Amino acid sequence: MNKPLKLIAQSADDLTVISALLQDMTIRVGDIAWLPAEKRLACIGNRFVWEKKRLFRRPKGERIRTAFHFRGVEKLQYQNIDITNSESILSLLNIEATETEKSTQIVLNFSGGSSLAITAEVIDCVAADVSDTWQAIARPHHA
Repeated sequence: MNKPLKLIAQSADDLTVISALLQDMTIRVGDIAWLPAEKRLACIGNRFVWEKKRLFRRPKGERIRTAFHFRGVEKLQYQNIDITNSESILSLLNIEATETEKSTQIVLNFSGGSSLAITAEVIDCVAADVSDTWQAIARPHHA
């Protein structure tokens, strides 16, 4: 495995960096774990490797398994996500954070108008690559 990514976010600015690297990550609904007793939301998915130059042998780019989690999560709300359909695939567009004196709102926005809204004590996120890369089927395109 080439230098695996491992990032920590403790502010909205930090989370912007993680958001950019996780853009176009595909996540199975079954790979989202809300652990209220631990105040944690954990996800694993297939991240497009935006930071690596495309090579002739892999012109469509690469993907890698990446896990990320948020700690200190008080509340989680789903919008337009059928949590009973564990095989459904979500495509992450971005992660937004708004910090106030009382709490922090973090929203994971997915294509098709789906989202996860997190109410947390503070921003406390870790993202890490957990596999080798493989050739992507297609390079993500944005309209």
